[in-house]
Amino acid sequence: MICRHYQNGQKLDVAGLNVVTVLVDRSETQLTEVGWNRWRKGLEDPPHSHEAKEQIFYVTDGEGVVVVGPARHAVKPGSLIYVPPTVVHQTIVTGDAPLSYILFNAFLDASKEGHASFADHIAKVKQVRRQQAESQAAIVPGSDARAVFDRPGKLVADIHAGRLFDFGSNTTRLILERNEAVRAEVTLVSWPKGSKGAMVSHPEKEQTFFVLSGRGKVTVGKETRAVGVGDVVFVPWQAPHTTEAGDEALRYLCLNTHVIETKEKSFEEMYNRVAPGRIARWKSGSKTVGE
Repeated sequence: MICRHYQNGQKLDVAGLNVVTVLVDRSETQLTEVGWNRWRKGLEDPPHSHEAKEQIFYVTDGEGVVVVGPARHAVKPGSLIYVPPTVVHQTIVTGDAPLSYILFNAFLDASKEGHASFADHIAKVKQVRRQQAESQAAIVPGSDARAVFDRPGKLVADIHAGRLFDFGSNTTRLILERNEAVRAEVTLVSWPKGSKGAMVSHPEKEQTFFVLSGRGKVTVGKETRAVGVGDVVFVPWQAPHTTEAGDEALRYLCLNTHVIETKEKSFEEMYNRVAPGRIARWKSGSKTVGE
């Protein structure tokens, strides 16, 4: 079970431009990677794109602009950005302090860009990033950038505004729909004080939780860990797991990476299939693991 605070982890310096704290490494997962990306004050990030992954940024502190293709999005703490594969994007720090965000990578295939770890990836691309920063051009020798906008990105200014789905023990707001992305999906999950969910296992996805408020416990397999604000928890593909809120409501972002093709094309279709059984197991206190 991976569980650590978002500011604690291996620090990777990217050519003096930004520092990434590794939270969940690609070497530990099927298709997921998570870090905390901190850009220094006054920086204009090199414009670049990624052929083999899509990205989600959740801003934790600072202010700036995130450029995704032709769109420019002003961001602040609480903003969420979706960056599709192949789309040129850029982070610009506009405030009087660094700009930081949770960086969620969902790889399109098991090659994971051909790099064995996050550190290996940074070591191989940092010189290219320096050239991109100096020229403010995405396409430089060695880059994988293409001036292609295959699909739009997305800004979510208010993560509390998504459609609400009730699973009995908890509620889930849909932030990024699976049909808006390639492998990613994002929800906001809320657990009332003292609530504990049924044991679940997902046959098609691995998950990352980022705790926004409250305290509680997360169980993955036979291991249980206490969690609080700022903690990141990774749930492996097909691993049985559940969550229990403590003496206050618990709320976290849930970042899904679909490892295999999903049965349903939308979150609503999935909800309609699995919610009745999950709610029934929760009400009865069943120990059976289901979806």
